[in-house]
Amino acid sequence: MWRKFRDVRILGVTGFLFFAVVIAILNATVYTPEAAVMRYLVALEDGRRADVESLVWGSYGSLIYDIRLPTDAADRPRDPEIVGTYQTAGLVVVTARVVLDGRAVESQLTVEREVSWLPLATWRFVVPPIATVQIESTLDSGASVNGSRANDEGYAYVPSIATVNSPSVWFDAEPQKLLVDSLSDEYSVAIDLAPSSRLADDMGAAVRDYLDACAAQKTLVPKKCPFAGFTSEAIAAGPAWSIGTYPTLSIAAKDGAWFVSGKGSAELSVSLIDFATEKTVKYREVIPYTIEGTIAGLDGATPTLVVANTVRR
Repeated sequence: MWRKFRDVRILGVTGFLFFAVVIAILNATVYTPEAAVMRYLVALEDGRRADVESLVWGSYGSLIYDIRLPTDAADRPRDPEIVGTYQTAGLVVVTARVVLDGRAVESQLTVEREVSWLPLATWRFVVPPIATVQIESTLDSGASVNGSRANDEGYAYVPSIATVNSPSVWFDAEPQKLLVDSLSDEYSVAIDLAPSSRLADDMGAAVRDYLDACAAQKTLVPKKCPFAGFTSEAIAAGPAWSIGTYPTLSIAAKDGAWFVSGKGSAELSVSLIDFATEKTVKYREVIPYTIEGTIAGLDGATPTLVVANTVRR
């Protein structure tokens, strides 16, 4: 009986020792701070956004920042390797080397062991490996960092190359690329936005629809329109309007908004009763007009024209 009990104890001790050895080996190889940083870098290299967010933020990734990975693989780190590690105040600083823009770049990432009852070590970033990109842009139209819309500032994962571009299809801009490889450095970029051809086309169509609606009104002073006709004589027939020339629009930033302006002409046809002869006289006049307005809804799917200048009745 004693021998059987002793055998069970030996098996238990042996099993515990084996388990302890396995845990020690895993903590020394798979679950090291270097391995945790390497998993992050490989996920970044592969463009696996969900895995990057999970490694950086845990289960709260999508709730904190909208940080997107570069879509171009050339802008993501390649060939990551760990080149150094040191400890300070209970933290582990891991120096990683990657290839970015055809050259070797080193970044330092700091991790610490999470408090857990589990025997396997888990590590988390003390400071999330993201860089802040300060943006100077036309008015408050903002910009985008790797396709994620930003206003005064955007974010990019370290290390990578961040592309700062137009925030929407309504603007064109020369893309600016920034190599972000440090958590301590400050990154800033100025980006000039210009109205895109799509915005010009949409505003041109909106102006044409607006002017056509004005011309369809059978009155000397069309309501909420930039042109009107005046006469002191009685009207026998009409009036009828047509648009002689549609304006060539100019879109420019001014006084905190995007302004639309242009010049054109409208044609008025009307039959008048001459007071002296009481005869009906056909009258035709070409009336120049100026259209001025602002563009609203540029942060949405459909911008709208808000006309500022109209002739009051």
